[in-house]
Amino acid sequence: MSDTEINTEHGSQSEDESDGSTLHSKDTLSGHDEEFDEKHNIFDIAPPLREQLSARYKHSFAYRTFRKRVPQMLNELITCMRENETRIMEQCGDYARYDLRRVIWSLEILRTEVQKNSEFKHFVDKDPGASEWNIFIKKLENREKNQWFTSTWMDAECYLYRRIWAAFRRADTLSSYDYFSPKKICSTRNNVFLLRSVLKGTRDLPRCRLHFLLILKLSLWANRCDLSIRTDAPNERFIEQMVDFDEHLIADQSEDVWHLLTEGIHSSVCPVTVDIVLDNAGFELFADLLLGEYLIEAGLAVKVRYHVKDIPWFVSDVTANDFNWMLQFFLRHEISELSAFGRKLRRFMRKKSFELCQACSFWTKPQCFKFMREMAPCLYVQLSLGALTIFKGDLNYRKLLDDVNWNSTTPFSECLSGFLPTSICALRSIKSDLYCGLPLCVVEWLTEEDPNWMCTGEKAVIQLAVKPRP
Repeated sequence: MSDTEINTEHGSQSEDESDGSTLHSKDTLSGHDEEFDEKHNIFDIAPPLREQLSARYKHSFAYRTFRKRVPQMLNELITCMRENETRIMEQCGDYARYDLRRVIWSLEILRTEVQKNSEFKHFVDKDPGASEWNIFIKKLENREKNQWFTSTWMDAECYLYRRIWAAFRRADTLSSYDYFSPKKICSTRNNVFLLRSVLKGTRDLPRCRLHFLLILKLSLWANRCDLSIRTDAPNERFIEQMVDFDEHLIADQSEDVWHLLTEGIHSSVCPVTVDIVLDNAGFELFADLLLGEYLIEAGLAVKVRYHVKDIPWFVSDVTANDFNWMLQFFLRHEISELSAFGRKLRRFMRKKSFELCQACSFWTKPQCFKFMREMAPCLYVQLSLGALTIFKGDLNYRKLLDDVNWNSTTPFSECLSGFLPTSICALRSIKSDLYCGLPLCVVEWLTEEDPNWMCTGEKAVIQLAVKPRP
């Protein structure tokens, strides 16, 4: 998934857009904003090149995230908890009423801390990861980067979602409750006719380059459906409309991915396994299952492994519960096309053609992927034994690039900071002001046309870094 933010801007008319503000323009600020910026040493510039993104730079998406969108996301979460109290009690027991009040109180405190740029607090829960987080926070304190607007964007966002999870984790009756699940479930149930339409357009596709590109790009464009950014789903003519999306694909190495899977696989990684590091639940997860189905049926892979988050994360990121819920959703559906797809998925799971990997806590740590070999060696080795790992979405892309503001023309492979356990493909609908591997002048042209283009999810990239094999 992608980003912290819930659906108020960039998918439709937003508060920021309606008042004429843009990401990199110098907005007319209220006195309160000017006072805040002066008090907290906010720099009135865009993020410098080759530095990690941070909300300390006013003309950045990170600044907008913590000034506007995070407080709004927390407001919506609090409202959702209050409105669904009865349903939560039915699911978690009567005592959940009292736990829910404590959780809401914790979320209100967290919201105030963000708005006041407070220092990060240490975790007091008994989860094994709490001590690791506290060591990490102590290091931030030593570098004076332990506040929302002084830390890096990645550190602050991951800390935010760990704090939300901790608030629920401390409540006995709500410790295993996925507070983002209602949005994820609704986004699937409300789009069954879209799912059926896409299924009809992707049945029994024989192995060929054009069909592979179709399914790969379906998985890419489904990444637009990020519940933290927008809630409007594609219409039922999505497959037909995809031909028009190519003009928004500003870096396209899809042909290279096809070549890798058909001609470039080294014998050391045969039979071929493809790993998919998932992003969003709902329509995007459905499209990722279609991609896995095609890889298996076209003989491009013998196994597809899916990687999920271990806790609710960035609003709509896929957890193991989300993955299993979707399998059951299809299997039990009364629409014949959906139930038939569900039976096929069940068969793939039973034959081990599909594998849901055990959720690794590394995916929800603030460290970027260049630290995987050191922090999660088993995960690193697992990926290295596969032929290709596909990283979905904006958050995974930011972690691939160490959340650094690279020059837009720097090659993708150079921005990975040495992280290359296997060949890596990034499928990303752009929703933050970070990019690389783009042609000359593309960013300048797009910014002149729309200064907010990098945060709307309209543009996308398919990028590939190939692992040399001995």
